[in-house]
Amino acid sequence: MDVLSDQLARARARGAVFSTLRRIAPWGLGFTGQRPLTAHILLDGTGWLSTARAEPFWLAAGDVVLVTAGDPYRLVSEIGADIETITDARRRGSDHGPGQASHILCGAYVVEGSVGKSLLGSLPRFVRIPAHSQNTRHRDAVSLLAAEAGGNGSGQQVLLDRLLDLNLVYALRTWWQQDERQAPGWYRALTHPKLARVIQAIHERPEHKWTLEAMAHTAAMSRAGFAATFKEVIGQSPGTYLTELRMGRAEDALLRTDATLSTVATSVGYGNEFAFATAFRRTHGLPPGQWRAAHRRTTNREPTDDHTP
Repeated sequence: MDVLSDQLARARARGAVFSTLRRIAPWGLGFTGQRPLTAHILLDGTGWLSTARAEPFWLAAGDVVLVTAGDPYRLVSEIGADIETITDARRRGSDHGPGQASHILCGAYVVEGSVGKSLLGSLPRFVRIPAHSQNTRHRDAVSLLAAEAGGNGSGQQVLLDRLLDLNLVYALRTWWQQDERQAPGWYRALTHPKLARVIQAIHERPEHKWTLEAMAHTAAMSRAGFAATFKEVIGQSPGTYLTELRMGRAEDALLRTDATLSTVATSVGYGNEFAFATAFRRTHGLPPGQWRAAHRRTTNREPTDDHTP
């Protein structure tokens, strides 16, 4: 079990590339900032990312920026450049002809469930991964994404979605490795030899009858020592972490499969459907059947374009 992949499985690109544009300087693109998680990649050229509340920062070719929801922001070739909304920019298409050009790729992720919310909560407004700090595989993935974005072959959307997923994993891994204090607790625990065994085990077998004693035994620690260390490193009690993991798995099963509630209950460690429904309602405010119906309607809607009013 790759715990990082297991967590990031709830943040997926789907129909996500909403602009790949060539712009001749001076240029500017405006975004509302309302999407939960967006990636911007400057495929070539240079630019700036600016907001009304923070100092602008410079972007070079190959740089990747992850943006969480917040105030409107803009990507510009130079400070003070006129902007057009991303909706208008998409409608107009790419610039053609000579001049100092940049290619800008913008993609959005669908972030679902409690795990997705936890992921977003661990990120600042902007995460910049400069090209020079990306490892070789990440740079190769960005190059492949750029090449595919410039084509129009069959299956292109699926390839772009998966390449954006790959970019997210690389970007977050680089970001968290640079400063683990900014990483979520479960990621920090993976560097702790004893806690890592427990995190690995409960992600592999969330349906197991995990008691505090069983988790402490897996970590080869006393119950008190394990509970204290777990809370210190991860920021949650072992029981709370396990419940959130199980609820995240249940959300995934309810959204992505037609499994019965009884089957879902068993797969995430509840002895019967009633116990599962009680725990689920306590966490979500709705019984699992109603939650599934409501969220499937939302999930099946096509993502809308970002735009600036």
